[in-house]
Amino acid sequence: MVLGIDKRLIVRSTSQWIVAGIGVGILSLVVSLALYWQLGLLIDGMVRGEDLLPSMGPLLAFLVASKFVLGWLYRTSQYKASSLTKLAIRDKIYQHALRLGPAVLDKKRTGELVNIAVDGMDWIELFYGIYFVQFVIGIATPVLLCIFIGWVDWVVGVALILSIPMVPLFLGLISKQFRSVSERYAEVNNVQSAQFLDSIQGMSTLKMFNLGKVRGAEMHAANEHQRRETMKLLLVNQVMILFVDFGFALGTTTVLTIVALLRLDAGFLSAGEVVALIFASAEFATPLTLIGAFFFAGAIGREFARKIVAFLSEEPGVQDPPGASVPAPLSNPALRLRDVVFSYANAGRPAVNGCTLEIRPGETVALVGHSGSGKTTVTNLVLRTLAPASGSIELDGTRVDQVPADWVRAHLALVPQDPYLFYGTIADNLRVAKADASEAELIAACKAANIYDHISSLPQGFDTLVGERGLSLSGGQVQRLAIARALLKDAPIIILDEPTSQIDLETETVIHEALARLSHNKTVMLIAHRLSTVEKADRIIVMGDGRVLETGSHAELLSRGGVYARMVGTTQRGRQGGPGGPGDDPHLATAGGAA
Repeated sequence: MVLGIDKRLIVRSTSQWIVAGIGVGILSLVVSLALYWQLGLLIDGMVRGEDLLPSMGPLLAFLVASKFVLGWLYRTSQYKASSLTKLAIRDKIYQHALRLGPAVLDKKRTGELVNIAVDGMDWIELFYGIYFVQFVIGIATPVLLCIFIGWVDWVVGVALILSIPMVPLFLGLISKQFRSVSERYAEVNNVQSAQFLDSIQGMSTLKMFNLGKVRGAEMHAANEHQRRETMKLLLVNQVMILFVDFGFALGTTTVLTIVALLRLDAGFLSAGEVVALIFASAEFATPLTLIGAFFFAGAIGREFARKIVAFLSEEPGVQDPPGASVPAPLSNPALRLRDVVFSYANAGRPAVNGCTLEIRPGETVALVGHSGSGKTTVTNLVLRTLAPASGSIELDGTRVDQVPADWVRAHLALVPQDPYLFYGTIADNLRVAKADASEAELIAACKAANIYDHISSLPQGFDTLVGERGLSLSGGQVQRLAIARALLKDAPIIILDEPTSQIDLETETVIHEALARLSHNKTVMLIAHRLSTVEKADRIIVMGDGRVLETGSHAELLSRGGVYARMVGTTQRGRQGGPGGPGDDPHLATAGGAA
């Protein structure tokens, strides 16, 4: 830890600029002391009636110019250190979020993470840009000044040394108060940001239940709480400024001036030396003043740094094996799970418990079962967003835990139940699957996904903005764009997670046509509840309690009269009493019991 900041946050791209800023700041102080000493000699010469300006002029001009140049270098190094640190740490947060994956991130509030990565970075930038460097220079300054002033006059130097311990003592006492206030401020700030994001994203729900005013009152109370915490923070900072500026800095300069004048009156110092010492005492106050003015930046910066370090310290559920080689891509691999076991944290029983199944190349297999049977967990295990506690998952005999996860995912294309569209154009969202896809490839994929006619009818075509989360499109259109993305990826294994669960029967027919084109000559793992979707699979795997209970074709499973037959029978009996769901298409009975 360096000044309360974890070393992981002092990245290589910024450490050089931080060191440069500290070095330039100390060098600037040395140049200033040299300038003050030369001015003192010039004044002593004037007292003696000597005109030393012609001989000393070039040196004085050089020292003044050096101060300007060093000041520019100091500001540049501060800017470089702060801006590069901001970018580097934000990149670290994003890269670590990728490593953690949705299995970990889905348990966190998005607004808090966004606030840390945005508002938190501003405080980190202030910390590195002003407080960090000033703090180090503020420690070095008294040492250099004591050496200089003691060299000029040891009595004045002793007076200065006696007053220096007051600074770290006071800073230590005030830091404890700052720490508790800054912790509360950062926490309130995070919660408020998350609350605001929740309210914006859930606006439709709030309006539907007439909770807009209630949520507004809650946010007003939270804003007031945040205002009070901010005022407490500023109050402590103002106390710091008052002490440093008017207490210590002004007091030290006053004491030093009085002692220097007494030494002048006693004949131990010359007028020029007194002037040099007074100027030097002002240099002593400068870094302390800046530390006091931006002490809150250091306190809040450290608190946000603590939160960032806590996030970076979280272990991902899936990690690439160290030094793993990247095998050649597989053209049409089989997918196998062998005795796979996985448990969620604090769960009473495993979500997947000894699951063994195989999907052969070119085969379409449907996974069915009641809620909590392990279907979604198996999907996430195959996608490598989760890692099994035991057992193995293989692609053509290659264990997925012994190769990079990116290699595994390159063989998989996912069409989820609720596809995510980014804010941007239709083309941007399609090129998520293939960044260099040509317009001809986009057109071909969209035609195969039965979405091109709609896109071509739009005034801006592929350049049409889809809006945040694709809210400007219907559910069926979003689903077909997800199919087009999977077509562009052209992976050998397709995972379909409830692709038709939220759409009407007419739209389902169109999507089934698109899925048929997507699945042609592909290996497909299908999770679905609609009977019309499940019964078309080559093979159906019935899951329960994290295990495979039955496997076979639709006809075979019905003839056995087992779990699947009961699910279908319950569905058909339910249909006799009324409509069976969206589009009046029967759903398999998947709630309760073994079904």
